[in-house]
Amino acid sequence: MEKRMLPRGPLGNPRRNWRQDYFMLSTFSPGDVFFRENDPDAAEKMRRAVKTCADAGFNMLELGWALPEQSDAAVRMCEQLGMPVIYQNLKRYGGMGRRVFCQKSDLPGVMEENKQWKSIAGYYIWDEPIDEKQMQETRRLMDLCERKMPHGLPFTVAIPSYGEVDTWQNGQYPGYLERFAEIIDPPVFSFDYYPVGMAEHDLERQMDDTLMWCDLAVARRVAAAHDMPLWFYYQGQNLHHYETFIFPMVRLMMNAGVLYGAKGLQHYAAWESVVATDGGKGELFEEQKAAHARFRELGNTLMALTCRRVMHDDTLLRGNPYAEGLFDDVAGSALLDGALPVRVSASEHEDAHGHQYLMVLNRDYMAERDLTIALKAPANVYEVSPEDGQQHLVAQNAASVTAHYVPGDMKVFRIQPAAEDAYLVEYYIDK
Repeated sequence: MEKRMLPRGPLGNPRRNWRQDYFMLSTFSPGDVFFRENDPDAAEKMRRAVKTCADAGFNMLELGWALPEQSDAAVRMCEQLGMPVIYQNLKRYGGMGRRVFCQKSDLPGVMEENKQWKSIAGYYIWDEPIDEKQMQETRRLMDLCERKMPHGLPFTVAIPSYGEVDTWQNGQYPGYLERFAEIIDPPVFSFDYYPVGMAEHDLERQMDDTLMWCDLAVARRVAAAHDMPLWFYYQGQNLHHYETFIFPMVRLMMNAGVLYGAKGLQHYAAWESVVATDGGKGELFEEQKAAHARFRELGNTLMALTCRRVMHDDTLLRGNPYAEGLFDDVAGSALLDGALPVRVSASEHEDAHGHQYLMVLNRDYMAERDLTIALKAPANVYEVSPEDGQQHLVAQNAASVTAHYVPGDMKVFRIQPAAEDAYLVEYYIDK
């Protein structure tokens, strides 16, 4: 069968220098993030943690909240491994939320001291700036960083709504995200949400009542309006001490980000999940490694796609006023016919050459399922394989798409009009 090789460009905010060539699989920190300054083994644990994260398939690391000795140890190990890292030293510049740990930011001094390290791909400027003053300072430091390191990534992340309805009243949270984008104008639009164990989550309803879906919807719209790649921090560990935390919950959150068009998945946080407290392999290491392997294969195709429409079955956030107007109606779909099955979401994507893609997500993180999705018109259906990244013809002149899904699983299909001759598509990056 003919294979058509099609170009895709790198992604990035057109008003910024930094460009993204590949799908990002990162973590907020490979090591301990809880300010244990009296730990004499902090540096050695960080070195081991960096190696563990590299073995788990992360292709970039961040040093969020790291102590200076942790950051320096991480950079040296990243240098050995050829691993890109986003550097942070809160004692010298920036802050986290409302907290500032330095009297005067000395980002230029830090960058000068680090200029010999090739592994430093950028600088973590501020973690969740909240008010306009912090956003303005983040913008100032970001502009400074870009001048001194023109092709580096000056990074920041927006706060989530935290599932609190107060943050949605009168449009407060959507308004915050818009101000974040306008004032800071970051190279990528990154935000986080950690639903497992929060009040709106339980085993019976799973993630059907979490405002994560609202956050994702608004973040996608803001990022698209400002021409910024969307990145998503998902909950990778049992932050809220929930009674049951299983990896399919993580898989579901990763796939939810991609469903909404995310080009970067950021894990919070590797410590005490993928990484054990001694820096070695944690209890979720093997499952996280397997998930990363799938996204590495899918990543080339994912980077070529633009999310056009996201749809859910009608059990998701049923009756929640904050969801009104945020989700697309299946009736307006170009590809789907009829309602989605219970606890299923789908999104439509398009490449720069007009090819149409469909992502189908099994939101059930407890059950394997065989799902059939009805198509609006007969089509040739190709699945983008998470095993090799190639497209495989799985149905011809089909009225529906049927596949088997493990808990929290998602499939990526290209939907081609049945009247066209069948052909495969593969992308290459054209700079």
